[in-house]
Amino acid sequence: MILCSPNVNPGYTLVGNTAYPQIAEDYERMWRVLKTLPGEIFLGAHGGYFGLEEKYPLLKEGGANPFVDPNGYKKYIAEKEQEFRTELEKQKNAGK
Repeated sequence: MILCSPNVNPGYTLVGNTAYPQIAEDYERMWRVLKTLPGEIFLGAHGGYFGLEEKYPLLKEGGANPFVDPNGYKKYIAEKEQEFRTELEKQKNAGK
């Protein structure tokens, strides 16, 4: 799996976005889908997503392929989903 950017970048408007009213719902759908995928070989648009700098040298040592990392995938998705939920709540509360 090569994961793109499941991030909420600074400046994204999740609440009251007139140009993209369903943005939060689309994020919710994305989390549901990503959590169903096995992510056995976890790669991404940026090496930091999946620990490229830490894993690549391990290939030279032999042994198990460090890129086979379904737990790392699940952990990354959980962290990004939590960041989304935190930002969504922040924006909801700012609108009150």
